[in-house]
Order: sequence, then C-alpha cells, then structure tokens
Amino acid sequence: MAGGDTGAPRSGGIAQGDAFSKREKANEDYTIRMREKEKLLELRKKVAEQQDHLKKLEDHIDELSKSSGGEQK
Repeated sequence: MAGGDTGAPRSGGIAQGDAFSKREKANEDYTIRMREKEKLLELRKKVAEQQDHLKKLEDHIDELSKSSGGEQK
C-alpha cells in the first residue's frame, strides 16, 4: 500500500497513533465525566425540591390535624 491509500498505516507509525488514541480517550472520558456531573447536580436539585415539597405537605397535614381537634398519631 502506498502512503495515503485507504487502510495504509499512518506515517508516524504506532507511537503516534497511540498518543492520539490516548489523548482522544482522555477527552472522551473528560466529556463523559462532565455530563455525569451535570446530571448528578440536576438530580440533587430535584431531590432537594421534592424534600421541600414533602416538608410543606407535612406542615399542611399537621395544620389540618390541629384545626380538626388534635393530633391523631
């Protein structure tokens, strides 16, 4: 095969391909970690919102219990 033909080895040989592959994999890994971090932050935000909502519901239930003549637990 002549240089430049489809399937021909790169002119830098294996060492250059390995460096490129390692760099490319590192970039992909970094991108994946960043996406996972963003997803985790979003999930934490949703959990906090749900906990706040539950707290409000509990407070409302307590208020209704007190106004109806006492707590029943």
